Amino acid sequence: MKKIANIFFVLTLLLGGVNLASCEKLPEIEGTEQGGTENNIPTTPVAKSAVLSASTSIIVADGEDEVTFTVLFGEQDVTDSVYMYVDNKRMTSTKFSTDKAGSYKFFASYKGKISNTVVITAANPALYIGLPEDSQPDKFDGFDRKVLVAEGTGTWCGYCPYMIRALELFEENGSNASKAVIVATHSGDEFSNQASEAAVSASKITNFPSCVLNLDPEVLIQNAQPEVNVENINTMVGMELREKARVAIAAATAVNQDSTSIGVRAAVKVGKEGSYRINAWLIEDGVAAAQSSNWYEFSNGKSTVVIDHKHILRAASHVSPIQGVLLGEKETCSAGEQVEFYYEFDTKKADVESVENCKVVVLVTATNGTSSKYVVNNIIECPVGESVPFAYK
Repeated sequence: MKKIANIFFVLTLLLGGVNLASCEKLPEIEGTEQGGTENNIPTTPVAKSAVLSASTSIIVADGEDEVTFTVLFGEQDVTDSVYMYVDNKRMTSTKFSTDKAGSYKFFASYKGKISNTVVITAANPALYIGLPEDSQPDKFDGFDRKVLVAEGTGTWCGYCPYMIRALELFEENGSNASKAVIVATHSGDEFSNQASEAAVSASKITNFPSCVLNLDPEVLIQNAQPEVNVENINTMVGMELREKARVAIAAATAVNQDSTSIGVRAAVKVGKEGSYRINAWLIEDGVAAAQSSNWYEFSNGKSTVVIDHKHILRAASHVSPIQGVLLGEKETCSAGEQVEFYYEFDTKKADVESVENCKVVVLVTATNGTSSKYVVNNIIECPVGESVPFAYK
């Protein structure tokens, strides 16, 4: 259907449109079977054969909440015989707690054999807030679905006002607008950053403006007439909604007292077994900046106009790949399980101007079973200080 849709919109451009002008990583320290001792950090790489697992991937940094590690060597539980390391430092226990928020890397050494690395997030107690109540806790199907509309844009792009206006009209009047999450991925301007450039690259956007749906380069919208863009966006969102949501997402966000950190806690219900990735994007609205314009009706006859830019992608919890990290750090998630996720944004590093104008977008990507390409299967947006429950049809 996507190929047919693309042909349809190519015809639209030819007949009525105006062509756009293009204005897991190995542990840092590994073990040895020859030389080195268990009392010193091993130095010679060997094949991994010890498997490290954790009782949870998230703890609260209150000094009391803890994670317990287990190490298997084949089918044998060797936990009592291993040496544990956290951030390359020897531990005295196979349990870990802390009062310092952050991410910690763990691995185990068993007779010179080095395990896989496990990352544990220690959440700031003030930002790790409760998730909204699930109205149907035993339900793992019939999820509501939303579509990511990623706008490739730049303040230097004179043709971008056509798409800016089109997205405004779509939000106001599009029949599928309530099912879309719009994100402006800037490139080459004052709003661009590692996350936005990664999104533009993953979407294979080379001409501006463009809209790509669900980080799938095959679902591309380009034109210069706002009315045509609105129709195309609305239609394409509707076509994407024909695919069922395999996951549901719930989230809660909080900000600290000096507005320097935003915490997002999310949970994902898996309805179909598969490989999934998760990412959190920090979005800001209402940031004034000059915009180049070749559409003089938009800019009152001037080549630039100051406007309030919306949906700006400020930062992402994971940039490489922008599709996110493996959900639950697992290659495959089983149907009927629920997986948690947590991340804290540094608003200063993200160049946020007003936390009150921010929201967090949580997206889950998946493969279609026949390709290794991850595209967005479901997405939600949550204003800072609010929460969003699991949504069902």
